[in-house]
Amino acid sequence: MSEVRYCKLRGEKVIIAPERLHRPSYFDKPKQEDDLTLCPFEPGSEKATPDAIYTAQDKNGNWTCRVVPNLYKALSIEEHFGSKRIGFNTQESGLGAHEVIIETPQHDLNMDHYTLEQWQTYLKAAASRIKDLSHDIRLAHIQVFKNHGAAAGATLRHPHSQILATAFIPPMIEREIELQRAYFQKEKRALLIDIVSEEIREEKRVIYENSAFIAFTPYASLHAFEVIIAPKEQKSNLASLHTDTLKELSKALQNVYKKLYTVLGNFDFNMIFKNPPQQIEHVNPNYFYQMDQFFTFHIQIIPRLYTLAGYEFGTNVHINPVLPEMAAEKLKEEKNG
Repeated sequence: MSEVRYCKLRGEKVIIAPERLHRPSYFDKPKQEDDLTLCPFEPGSEKATPDAIYTAQDKNGNWTCRVVPNLYKALSIEEHFGSKRIGFNTQESGLGAHEVIIETPQHDLNMDHYTLEQWQTYLKAAASRIKDLSHDIRLAHIQVFKNHGAAAGATLRHPHSQILATAFIPPMIEREIELQRAYFQKEKRALLIDIVSEEIREEKRVIYENSAFIAFTPYASLHAFEVIIAPKEQKSNLASLHTDTLKELSKALQNVYKKLYTVLGNFDFNMIFKNPPQQIEHVNPNYFYQMDQFFTFHIQIIPRLYTLAGYEFGTNVHINPVLPEMAAEKLKEEKNG
């Protein structure tokens, strides 16, 4: 039996329709071609990428994680900020930054096999780049994300994530900010922290918990087996997390991916780091007032088990065939997580 749920965090409705789960080939996905000899992220192929901006090394001096400018960048840090009118339309310069985090030298390593040390190295690289890019007062928003598999938009098999910084705050982020701001002004508490407290109280959708973070399938999951990893106490920015807190986040990610891979197999996914925008000159300072108190850092993992179709694109209302409580039950069963 279908139902419509509302996500308070994103201000979106989602249709939960379990009957559609039985459609033929619903979870079929395209195969991704892979040629190791052409991979530019392999050790020894460092000249195939621009020079590294950030490098982590092991005790023998071999790199364990590299961050490089994206060779096929969507935006350029060399551009100057500005806009102009062209007839009825407005055009802004392509100012921004586009970088690639090469997460590991190991070409075929899936995240369910990352060690705790590899997770920490990865998160430290992302946090370091956020800190560095935030010094550029022209940049408004810094997005860390991972596309894994062809269905998720990845073109290379080698484990990597991307960082895309823009001179504007994306509309979706603005909407989430306003929802969280309005809730904070009314309740004097952060919205996501209240959601986390309720998830812990209900226990229905929590799949992992440690001293600092929980992982849960959201009540109004837009996607089948969607997972959010969020702090139990207010934390606004990945870049400001203490080393001990990063370790707890690493444990959460390690456990969640083990569960997801055990239940779903070798699945395609997107992972999105939700961080606040940067305080910049051309945005009213009042916009950022108390943002560190109401905007909560979190990670969203979206398995790409099926293809979005016309209704989703036409209405921005998703149809999810898997009840979040059922997804949580399946994931909680996997004790190896």
